[in-house]
Amino acid sequence: MRLQRIHVLNFKLLHDVTIDLSTDPARPLTVIRAENGSGKTSLHYAILWGLYGIKGLREVTRADSIRLTSTASPVRVPITVEVSLEFEVQDDGDAPARFRLHRTVTETPTDGDDISRGKEFLRITRLTEAGGEQVPSPDQWIEQRLPGRLADVFFTNGDDVQKFITGRQHAHERQAKVHLAIENLLGIGKLRRAVEDTTAVYRVYEKRAAKDAGAKVEALSDQKDVLKLKFDSLEEQIAKITSRRSNMEDAAVEIRREFDAIKGNGDLDQLNSQITDLELDISTLEKRKVGCLREMTHLLRNEVTSWSLMSETLTAGLERLDELADRRIIPSHSVQVLDDCLGAGECICGELLTPGSPHRERVQILLDEQREKTEMSEYLSDTRYRARALRDMGSNPDGFENRRVSLLSEYTKTVQDIQRKGIGLKSATERRGRIDDEKVRRLQADLDDLHVKMKDASEELGRLGDRLEAAKEDLAAKAQELERAEREARISSDVGTKRNVANDLMRLSSIVRNRLEGDYVNRVSTKLEGMFHGILGADNSETRGVYTGVKITNAFDINVMSQRGTSLDPDFEINGAAQRALTLSFVWSLMEVAGVVAPRFIDTPLGMVSGDTKRRMVEAITRPPESSGTPFQVVLLLTRSEIADVEEILDDRGGAFVTLSCSHHYPGDLQNDWHIEYPTSRTCACTHRQVCDVCARRRDNELLEYRECEASR
Repeated sequence: MRLQRIHVLNFKLLHDVTIDLSTDPARPLTVIRAENGSGKTSLHYAILWGLYGIKGLREVTRADSIRLTSTASPVRVPITVEVSLEFEVQDDGDAPARFRLHRTVTETPTDGDDISRGKEFLRITRLTEAGGEQVPSPDQWIEQRLPGRLADVFFTNGDDVQKFITGRQHAHERQAKVHLAIENLLGIGKLRRAVEDTTAVYRVYEKRAAKDAGAKVEALSDQKDVLKLKFDSLEEQIAKITSRRSNMEDAAVEIRREFDAIKGNGDLDQLNSQITDLELDISTLEKRKVGCLREMTHLLRNEVTSWSLMSETLTAGLERLDELADRRIIPSHSVQVLDDCLGAGECICGELLTPGSPHRERVQILLDEQREKTEMSEYLSDTRYRARALRDMGSNPDGFENRRVSLLSEYTKTVQDIQRKGIGLKSATERRGRIDDEKVRRLQADLDDLHVKMKDASEELGRLGDRLEAAKEDLAAKAQELERAEREARISSDVGTKRNVANDLMRLSSIVRNRLEGDYVNRVSTKLEGMFHGILGADNSETRGVYTGVKITNAFDINVMSQRGTSLDPDFEINGAAQRALTLSFVWSLMEVAGVVAPRFIDTPLGMVSGDTKRRMVEAITRPPESSGTPFQVVLLLTRSEIADVEEILDDRGGAFVTLSCSHHYPGDLQNDWHIEYPTSRTCACTHRQVCDVCARRRDNELLEYRECEASR
């Protein structure tokens, strides 16, 4: 979608304003020059209201109550508020088509700041040579092309640019916003919904198949669902604690960095080095200890171990099974023989088994009787084969004991090494804490607190990891038991086929989604890093750079890397200009990878940015696409101070210019009186290098060219 024209009627101070936008791919920039209080925010909100209505505007602005009309409007006089947007859309390879969106509502100011508002009306018309064709379900039509949940990607003000993926928010909130933007702009959200839909369909047919197979299979299916919920819950807990521990590790790295920065304080340098070495050693030993415990757990769960510990009892059971086999009670082949006879229409004795004959009925009765006995027979046969295989594997009676002794010895030695190095670490940290420096003592106290919390988190992860492993094995065993029971039961071939097809579709859609998501994240991450460094003009080398790298992680967090490979918190550890550069780089890179033709509308984007960084930022966000790239348009609402020093770039990239002014700035800032009784905003055709009787201000640069003009209404 590319906007061509905006017309606003009676929205705040925009009583009758029309703005034409550039759609030239070679000059994709539209510049709207406007000082603070001239109507930039009103224009921004008017567009959002036109697209998403009062409900969408409230969600974007987070405002409890919203008034569309000017507070200077007469009381109890109904006022019609209108927004019209003309734009071009090209869907799925079709030829570009022009549309006009028109949203209108009547608002009546009452006493105080209250208003009464009528029903909104939205109409979208496809403009044709014959006139116009109304688009059905216009709200849904807009939502498909410019989703309201991504409104702050397409239309944002200067502060929101900085807050989109930063702004002192929790990591999971930033991750959620990045993930949402990637999913929706790249179409991965549709794949996610496909996974959810196919999963739901599979569960329906899984339940239906279980019910069709009988009470036993249905009960096993329910048990499997309970185990799956338990497994998913454990995975979620582990993910949360892992994320929390990762944040604590990052904080500990930052404290160590502060320690390294303190020089000339006795033995601090030597202590820091000693403590770092001990911490690395203990970390390695802790991983080894966890590995030993996990191996012990697996050893005790192993069926071979069971044979080693209970060989006498299990041997007796296997002898009984061998006896049943010698007596040809197991395995039972009668079911297959009888079933083959019925299929061939002839008994093994040569008697014909024609449909309806007494002989065929007798064989069918025998088949049904044998099927009832077959389930136990097959179970005993399967148990015998598995027991014989396990007996051969567990024939070494000393295998378990030798491995147990080896693991216990390794575990004991590792624990002793951890205790020994822990004593040394405690001594070194206590000595460092006694250094007569308040900052050192504070940092040491913070680090000690983090170490306690990280240890608790690691122990909790260990416990949860063991429970997850057990839950995984239980789930796999139950799935096998269910699969075996389903084979033995009579399931409708139609239900079984539908269940299997749904399962295949669920797995396929999951694989496709995961692969595409990973590929798109990598592509966006690469473009993001290049654009971010290009805007900052920074040396990104490992030895000299402040910001040595930027990447989007698999958890959809944005990491800004510093020297030594540590990550900086985007909310706290990078400056305002870098935050804006990071957000704009993310949005631009994401839309380029997605190939989305959509407006990029930014109100006051260059606050807190100056000098060369400012020029590089404007250069980056207004650069025309390459011949193979996706056309786009960018609309910048700029104050005169933002325009300073980037005039040449605007000259080169601008395809449309307009200046927005407000009458209430006279006589303080505006030079000329418009001779109207109420405050209002007007546009004129002045570029960033021109002034006229409408827009001229008392402190304008004397180099600006004066032009004769008439203000638009």
